[in-house]
Amino acid sequence: MLSVISALSTITIMAMGCTPAVDHSRLDQALTDSVTVLESTEPETASRWRNWQTKHSAGELLEPEAPGIRYVRIEGNFEATAYAAPILDAVSNPDHLHPHPIMSGPPDSIPASELPTRSEYAGDPTLRPPVLGWVADGLDAYLAEVNGSVGLRLPDGSLACLDWVRTNQRPYTSLGRRLIEEGHADPENLTLETIRELHRANPELVESLMLDNDRVVYFQKIPCDQWPEASSGVRLIPRHSVAVDPETIPLGNVVMVQRPDGEVLVAMAVDTGGAIKGRRMDLFLGTGAEAIAEAGSVVESVRVWMLIPTD
Repeated sequence: MLSVISALSTITIMAMGCTPAVDHSRLDQALTDSVTVLESTEPETASRWRNWQTKHSAGELLEPEAPGIRYVRIEGNFEATAYAAPILDAVSNPDHLHPHPIMSGPPDSIPASELPTRSEYAGDPTLRPPVLGWVADGLDAYLAEVNGSVGLRLPDGSLACLDWVRTNQRPYTSLGRRLIEEGHADPENLTLETIRELHRANPELVESLMLDNDRVVYFQKIPCDQWPEASSGVRLIPRHSVAVDPETIPLGNVVMVQRPDGEVLVAMAVDTGGAIKGRRMDLFLGTGAEAIAEAGSVVESVRVWMLIPTD
């Protein structure tokens, strides 16, 4: 913690703007889970949080000046994006309406260096490991890999909850960047909805550019009461979980994020991401179509504080 704090400046938060109503039970659970992660990275800080929890409720963290908390502003702003876990209609066997696979993890005995690239799978489907489900939309299948979590709604109404289990560890190439490089998208107005519109208009073009991303993400089923799961092993909680670069914000820490519209989020740094480096963060907004739509529009500059218990 000292190496991080030395680069920060301490401030007092006097006015935080308007924050939407929050389910404090979810915030309580998010804090408890975060402290569990913190125990393995910063045991002393975890102990202080445990002590704070014996005297206070997590809902108090939303107050302008929460009791027993020191606010430490991380200098400069962060670039914030958002993510969510889709829930897709799926079938167990492919048909002409559901041709796109969600693949399970190959055996651990196969090293990542021997796993095929995305284009190699497309060229030879027999290389695929067992498939957990087949979905209708190629972009949806691709974005499930980008997000690392997906729910599959099967014809009988049951839900299969999947989280990523491993990758082929190949370089990641952004689909958005490829669309811009090829002159199909404006970098000033590129959003998830823009990409969806391009895909609806020309699926062959967009899916051909997907093949330039060599990285493949594989999935495993997990109990739905643990889904979606963060890279740290705890459950992601909407608006209270955030992916960070652990070199910038050590995992398990509690942060306060002030968005440009004045909304203030108290979030737990429990997740990571291949594209989340330095002063970048990815806010988890939930599951399903509504959360996906909101997440796709979030590209903003935010102010970030670390919350340090003093009790």
